[in-house]
Amino acid sequence: MLSTHRLSITFLASFLILNSCFSFGEDSPIPKSKSENSTSELPPPVDTCNHNQDSSLILDRTFDYLNTKLCQPAVWFDNFFVDERSDGDARAGTIIRWYNDFSMVENEGYQFKTRFKARFHLPEVNKRLKVVFETDEEGDVFELFPNTAEDAESTLGLRYDWIQRTRQSFNIKLTAKPGIEGRFRYTYPFTIDTTATLTQRIYQKKRVTGEKTEIDIDHSINKAFLFRWSNFATYEDDIKGWEFGSGMTLYQFISDDQALSYQASTTGTNRPYHYISNTHFSVTYRQNFLRSWLFYELKPEYNWFKEEHIERYQEAKFTLRLEVLFQNI
Repeated sequence: MLSTHRLSITFLASFLILNSCFSFGEDSPIPKSKSENSTSELPPPVDTCNHNQDSSLILDRTFDYLNTKLCQPAVWFDNFFVDERSDGDARAGTIIRWYNDFSMVENEGYQFKTRFKARFHLPEVNKRLKVVFETDEEGDVFELFPNTAEDAESTLGLRYDWIQRTRQSFNIKLTAKPGIEGRFRYTYPFTIDTTATLTQRIYQKKRVTGEKTEIDIDHSINKAFLFRWSNFATYEDDIKGWEFGSGMTLYQFISDDQALSYQASTTGTNRPYHYISNTHFSVTYRQNFLRSWLFYELKPEYNWFKEEHIERYQEAKFTLRLEVLFQNI
């Protein structure tokens, strides 16, 4: 009870401070890029981005212009690869996702993993309230920062999208484990080509209280390439220690049905001592085939793992993923 009470106070204070700071930031000047010709839009439709066309404020219209220029390639890649940044946002709609991984792992042989994820609105209920069925760990975060821990179990829950603004979103999720999580997200465009996204989570899972801070910087190189630098730090009171990571992803647009992502990352911890827990390299080829809701992926990867009482070891892995994906149904 004391831990839960402490979580509630910490969470409320953090949210009020963040919301005040970033609300003030929405009134600050937005830098412009040196050249408006440095970025071209990708083929995806514009309506996937956030717009403020009805606003009479010059600042809002300026942000809308900058946001649209960068948002289209970023949102296209996030939607195509089902990235948590867009999938978990307050403005995201319904989703049903079932994927099956067939992997060949060095020194371990064949492995199979299946996961199911769903999020939908209840009929005749405020659309801010969603039913969710998912794991505690987001799939894209795990793929950029893989580890040797056991897979998180899926659980049923309710999510309420409290704030749905152009540059901010805030939602609260209650799960049947039981658990509670609050997530605040803020996006700021430095230029037409570059944006930064801050995501702050505070959560209680059974007897564990924790927080996770994520900072992502996106840079649109041209109409075919998007570069993303991702960083995170997690603290949990059961081990009273930190886990942190930094990774880079280069997205390559091939066609409306094909794309590549190149990833490199490293993760570390300070408990029971400071060490790098993994270094990761991978390439993912993803294609939509036969039906609009069918996808497959080919992913070779290489990891250098280290555990608390185990020396560092190398592991090569190749994965074929078959996926059924329905969005905004």
